[in-house]
Amino acid sequence: MIYYLSITVLIILPYLESVITSTFPHQFDKYSTHNVTVTEGQQAILPCHVESKREIMIIWMNPKKIMISERESRYIDDPRISVERPFVGDYNLHIRNVRYDDRGEYTCNSNKQPVESRRIRLIVKVPSKFVRDEQRDEVITREGTTVTLTCNATGIPTPNITWFRRLSKEEEHPEQVGTVGEVLIIYNISRHCGGMYECMAFNGVYPAISKTIKVEVQFKPEITIRNRRLGQNENKETMLECIVTASPQGDNYWKRGKNEISKNEYGYRVEVYPEDEYTISISLRILNVKNDDFGLYTCEAKNALGMSSDTMELYEYVEPTIPPTTTTAVTTKHKNYNHRPDKNRHYNKQNNLDTEEDSLEYVDDVDYRKALSQNPRTQVSGQIGTGEYGNTGDKVRHSLGILTLTLILLKLVN
Repeated sequence: MIYYLSITVLIILPYLESVITSTFPHQFDKYSTHNVTVTEGQQAILPCHVESKREIMIIWMNPKKIMISERESRYIDDPRISVERPFVGDYNLHIRNVRYDDRGEYTCNSNKQPVESRRIRLIVKVPSKFVRDEQRDEVITREGTTVTLTCNATGIPTPNITWFRRLSKEEEHPEQVGTVGEVLIIYNISRHCGGMYECMAFNGVYPAISKTIKVEVQFKPEITIRNRRLGQNENKETMLECIVTASPQGDNYWKRGKNEISKNEYGYRVEVYPEDEYTISISLRILNVKNDDFGLYTCEAKNALGMSSDTMELYEYVEPTIPPTTTTAVTTKHKNYNHRPDKNRHYNKQNNLDTEEDSLEYVDDVDYRKALSQNPRTQVSGQIGTGEYGNTGDKVRHSLGILTLTLILLKLVN
């Protein structure tokens, strides 16, 4: 009896399966994602969801049309790949540590009638990477030459390369220079173009990457002496100063005649102070100036690109002497009139019969009374330029006396 039942079940099962399939057909979720974009190194999840009333078989195929899995079973030897089923109807393909070669179109297929499939395109972005090239991290060049800096980078999509210039590594906001591209050309480079150059590559996939190239511009020394003649007394201290601008700095020293003055030479002290990236100040301190110290001093500087020198003079300073002053007294004989009217003078308004113009005159009090006693109609004029005070010789002597006194006072002041 059991035997016949078993035979009956085996005969009926295929028929029932076809009936169930036709009655409850399966279908893929129409809202499944068609494109999946990930960055190289991340995990990609390719979703595949099937609506079905029964368990069906799902097969994943890779872009090369090779079967990856059947249900949860993996058919290829790649431990990065697995099929995960977090919910009923899910057959999600997981690819860990995605490589750029994993990109392409994957298909999720059912093995039952009617056969359906879901196509999912995997897009893999690759962050920017620098390509090994012959560009050195430090470029040393002479002033006036042409410098070419290169920065090669790859990535998916192709990265843009932007150039920046930093005056120092600590500078927070570098200045953008040149145009976008792998090559930066600096024509007729000057000392002001030196510094740190940074190329940054970015293709929209984080993180952006950057590389720094140091550019050193070299030139022969240049000497500046601010005071070419310096005066000082004997037995005093003095200092000669020389400014040297060079790249790189080389040998810098002071000379007296043909002899170099060493830093430890008795009576002298040579001191060096940095002023900026290319400039230093070299001072020669003479601790106690003697008569033999007066003369010409030469500042010399040299490096691999050349030599420069300049000369200044130290001379003996002599205090200026003031000649003795001579005072000459001048005596003049004249009446001392006060040009401004005072209370002893009387003002009269008289009518000039010839011009019919009114004029104000002042006369001395004594002369005024005397004139009135003689003739009331007569006025005695005390105007400047008449009488004894108005004598021409007296005026000359008076002016000479004032001029002499003024010259004496000016000489004393100077």
